[in-house]
Order: sequence, then C-alpha cells, then structure tokens
Amino acid sequence: MIERNLNILHYSLYKIETRLHFLFNKINPALLLYKIPIIKKRMKNKFEIDNAMEFQNNFWTDKKNGFGLRFAGGWLIAIIAIALIGFVKISISLLLPGIGLNPYYFIAMGTISFIICYYLVFKEDHYLKYFAEFENWTKERKRLNALLSIGSIILIITSFFLSLLYFK
Repeated sequence: MIERNLNILHYSLYKIETRLHFLFNKINPALLLYKIPIIKKRMKNKFEIDNAMEFQNNFWTDKKNGFGLRFAGGWLIAIIAIALIGFVKISISLLLPGIGLNPYYFIAMGTISFIICYYLVFKEDHYLKYFAEFENWTKERKRLNALLSIGSIILIITSFFLSLLYFK
C-alpha cells in the first residue's frame, strides 16, 4: 500500500515535471539557437545529434535516466523527509518537551527518507513497473492522482510549518 502510494506520488511528480519542461520549451527563446544552420551543423558533426530538440526532450523526459526523473526523485525524497521531520517534531514535543532540534536530527530524517524511497521506489528501477501500469490510466484518473499528489504535498508542507510554529 505504502509502496504503491509512493510510486503514484513519484509518477505524478514525474508527469508534472515533464509537462513543465514542455511548457517552458514553448517560451524559451534560447531554443531558437537550435534552428540556426551553423549550430545544427556543429551539433551533427561534433556530437552526432541530428535533431537537437529531440535530443534535449529525451534528455529531460527519459523514464530510465532522464533529468526530470532525477528531479522527481529528489522531490519525492524531500517530501518524505519533510513529513518525517514534522511527525517526529510533533512526537518529541508532546512526549519529551524541552528537547530542541539539532542538525543531526535533519540529517537522520533525510537519510531515513532516502532509504525508504530507495527500497520502495528506486531499487532495481522498480518504479518502471509502476510507470507502465500508470500509463494505462485514463486521463481523468491521471489528473485526479496529480491533484491528490499536489494536495498531499501542500498538506505535508503546511503541517511541517505548523509543527515548527506550535510545537516548540
């Protein structure tokens, strides 16, 4: 259950990242450089790239090694870390009042969140199996899961800041 939900969140973050990439491609004036003939020729001769835009899109959106996938993975780890920090902060404040936070606390929660994400999502490209399953979802279901993911992220971040404000 937790594994599936983490993979849904990872998939939603990846799809959001991919859509943002394509959106910024439409408004990025630097991409016009790829249309200059001398740059096209240099890309083909030096790097053996026929279509620079296709190469760049593949670089960002590849499901195995894409840069957008790395961003989504980093966001997933950060979200889990923020959730753990908030939960543990509330627990410590209620059970052991007067104990403050130190840097080791944040390092430990970041490490634990990385381990959780590694074993449940990233190990042996386990997420690819889920990505293949999630690609078959209807457009409405994908949209619903993206909205639920965004809502859960907002809820986690809000609860984190509230835990820092009210549980000292």
